[in-house]
Amino acid sequence: MASSDVQSDESLYPIAVLIDELRNEDVQLRLNSIKKLSTIALALGVERTRSELIPFLTDTIYDEDEVLLALAEQLGTFTQLVGGDSYVHVLLPPLESLAQVEETIVRDKAVESLRTLAPQHSTTDLETYFVPTVKRLAQGDWFTSRTSASGLISVCYARVSNHVKGELRQLFKNLCQDDTPMVRRAAASKLGEFAKVVEPEYLRQELVPLFNNLANDEQDSVRLLAIEAGIAMAGLFRHEDLEQQMMQTLRAATEDKSWRVRYVVADKLVEVLQKAVGQEITKNDLVTAYCSLLKDPEAEVRAAAASKLKDFSNNLPTDTREQIIMSQILPCVKDLVGDMNQHVKSALASVIMGLAPILGKDNTMEHLLPLFLNQLKDDFPEVRLNIISNLDCINEVIGVRQLSQSLLPAIVELASDAKWRVRLGIIEYMPLLAGQLGSEFFDEKLSSLCMSWLTDHVFAIREAATNNLKKLVEKFGRDWAQNTVIPKVIQLARDQNYLYRMTCLFAINVLAEPCGQDVTQRMMLPTVITLGSDAVANVRFNVAKTLQRIYPAIDQNTLASHVKPCLEKLCQDSDHDVQHFANEALEKELAEFLDPQGRLDLKSLALQTLISLTASKEGRHLILASPNTDSNTSLLSRVCHLIFEDVQESVRFDALLFLINLTSDSELSILNCKQTSILSDFWLQLLKRCVQDRQYEHADAGCKLLSNVTSRAITVDQLNDFTEYLDKGYPSWFDDLIRAFSTIDYNLKKNNLDYLSAILVNLTQLKTIRERLRNEEHLKRLLCFTDHTHSTIRRGSVACILKNCCFDHESHEQLVHQIGNNDDFICALLLPLSVATADELTEEENDQVPIDLQYLPSNKQLEPDRDIQLILLETILLLCATKSVREYLRSKQIYYILRQYHQQPNLDFACNRTCERIIQILIGDEDYNVETDNLMELNIPHDLREKFHEIDRKEEEANKTEE
Repeated sequence: MASSDVQSDESLYPIAVLIDELRNEDVQLRLNSIKKLSTIALALGVERTRSELIPFLTDTIYDEDEVLLALAEQLGTFTQLVGGDSYVHVLLPPLESLAQVEETIVRDKAVESLRTLAPQHSTTDLETYFVPTVKRLAQGDWFTSRTSASGLISVCYARVSNHVKGELRQLFKNLCQDDTPMVRRAAASKLGEFAKVVEPEYLRQELVPLFNNLANDEQDSVRLLAIEAGIAMAGLFRHEDLEQQMMQTLRAATEDKSWRVRYVVADKLVEVLQKAVGQEITKNDLVTAYCSLLKDPEAEVRAAAASKLKDFSNNLPTDTREQIIMSQILPCVKDLVGDMNQHVKSALASVIMGLAPILGKDNTMEHLLPLFLNQLKDDFPEVRLNIISNLDCINEVIGVRQLSQSLLPAIVELASDAKWRVRLGIIEYMPLLAGQLGSEFFDEKLSSLCMSWLTDHVFAIREAATNNLKKLVEKFGRDWAQNTVIPKVIQLARDQNYLYRMTCLFAINVLAEPCGQDVTQRMMLPTVITLGSDAVANVRFNVAKTLQRIYPAIDQNTLASHVKPCLEKLCQDSDHDVQHFANEALEKELAEFLDPQGRLDLKSLALQTLISLTASKEGRHLILASPNTDSNTSLLSRVCHLIFEDVQESVRFDALLFLINLTSDSELSILNCKQTSILSDFWLQLLKRCVQDRQYEHADAGCKLLSNVTSRAITVDQLNDFTEYLDKGYPSWFDDLIRAFSTIDYNLKKNNLDYLSAILVNLTQLKTIRERLRNEEHLKRLLCFTDHTHSTIRRGSVACILKNCCFDHESHEQLVHQIGNNDDFICALLLPLSVATADELTEEENDQVPIDLQYLPSNKQLEPDRDIQLILLETILLLCATKSVREYLRSKQIYYILRQYHQQPNLDFACNRTCERIIQILIGDEDYNVETDNLMELNIPHDLREKFHEIDRKEEEANKTEE
């Protein structure tokens, strides 16, 4: 019974949490709870969502607008959460309530969700549930519900019976004739959509009269929406029926008393109306209407109509197009050229050029050219700019030379306009003008203007001017650049204003590629090198960026003889930003020299420079953080290739040394860097070389690199991915590693492979590796290496491996009883901590300790490294956590060994304290009231834990004082 109650409480938990959060005073908390509705519904299941959650939401729709908005949005995606399409109707009640609230944005979102759910209803459910919902909304007392109903009728109309269709048409008619303007406005906005699903006979009989009534409504907001709907409806009629049904109303709209309605007609004239009514009605009606709009008293309407000039003209009947334009439209256009409103003239200027291809050369010369020239002299810069930006249209017909004399003053005036955006606009069109006017005219009239923009006081103008120069060089060629552009750019390097000296560098950045290697090295590179000694730091670091940018246009000899010394000098700059960009540029340049088939002197020089970069933390971070745009040519990829492919031993070693330094940073892992993808196969190949190839001369360096890579700088997840990758590409890697490490003189080139143990230490952070060590009997092969005759690295690493294995308390018995023979594991830990036992212990005490610790000679040496001593003691302390192992350690009387160790002079404080803790555990009485056999799982109260830490701190401070 109690179990049943618990299950009931748990099943009620999600809904209880929702209720509590929705009643919270914090709006944000209520909003967050609504956004988690789908999660709560999943927890409840579809049945309880339908029977409990949806009714609860329906009854509690009284909240802040943002909460209701989130709810309306969520419910539109709830179909699967309530059981699929068969039960989608249960979502209608809360959405119906939301569709009636006062806030418009909430209603609109609720209607949007209802429109989404409508197609998911079956035909039966649509008439049973959805249509009644629409009826209730359409017949609601408050206008909000009726406005929402307007958007729902069209989505269900096509799938219901004829009888219900008649009811829906009547509902829509009532909405169009509603007393409230807001309802009529909503109905008018959906009229075009509804017309697309209504049968043709009802379209003529019922909807056209509704359109005519709405188009003549007293509210202009209703009329303009009706006109939009009418334009959409026009496409549903045959051209011969359109005149009879709708054209009178649409024609009248062009003369509507509200300028907003006329604006809608002007705006939609071409895109919808002209294409819908066909060319005949266009010729008979729309041309007159369009000319009327071009002469409209409101500037906004004239501007909208003017912007459609080109498109409207293109859609005129081909046989009469020219005649209509010349006789009816062009006189209106001539009036607009002198319009008082700048927006009208600007709109006209952006499209008037489009008439030239339509009217042909003669008419353009006679009628349009005077208009263009007039607009080029307009007082407003936007008008002049729009004319210039469309010169390509007239160039195809009469050639831009006809305008050249008028163009020049307009361009000069725009180039010096007070508004910098106007100046920016004319710069963007300069390459187009250059191509049309030719290099001679350009050099004579506009070249000095382009150069003057390089010294503009606005940076955006100077930047655009440099890009403009690049386009001009691409158009006119390198010879033109050498004679006209580059000398003037280089002259900026001697300007007193440092901003202009920087502009010189920016220009060189973009000109190097189109100018080619010869021009770049001969004319521009010396200027860049000279600016490397500039007094302003901003100029100097831009020199570094420029050298990085233009290096593809420089040969290797020049890079080595001129660029590299300059960058090395900048790397020693007093300014940190200069150093950063110089290091970045130097790295990119050096990568070009690291080719296994390249010159030995350049490779060696590049590697030595890179090694010096890795000497600093900033240099290492810079290299690892460099973006990798091409994995085949990145710096690290090239270095990896050198390690395996270069024929020179010294180059291979320097490449390894570079990576060792690079991976020595404990804060940034190479596995996290952006160039890792090109290195993944490298690690596998390197490990293979180190543990399989007994002739590999750089095995120790390779092991050290692998040790760095698997160090603490990466996460356990990354380490796990790394081992999985090795298992997949090299299944026997672990067995080969243990064999290579445990075999004395395995490497025939005198590499001791000590750092293989460091790799193992890093890998034993993973439980899977620790299990592999224990279960595959690899661990017993490592026990002998705690002896003092081996190197400190090997002894310390093996001690760490043993300690890591002891963190799995469930494996303690396996470690002390199954690893090796007899007491091998505990002896491997205690032997380095033991001194002579032959004379110091009695015969009885000697017989009680493990056999490998009995009668040790007087020359037995204690482990000399205090850190290793501490690791071994901490390993024994970990073993003491398990009750069965504590009993085993007591039975082996290891207390005698630890007692001797504790009596040693000058014992390290941490070692002394750890040894005392082990002794206290072993000689103390076992507390049989403790519920757990594992002391590591013992729950120590927080206050006692803090008290113990405080005691430790005081002991450490006292020890420091004594020292």
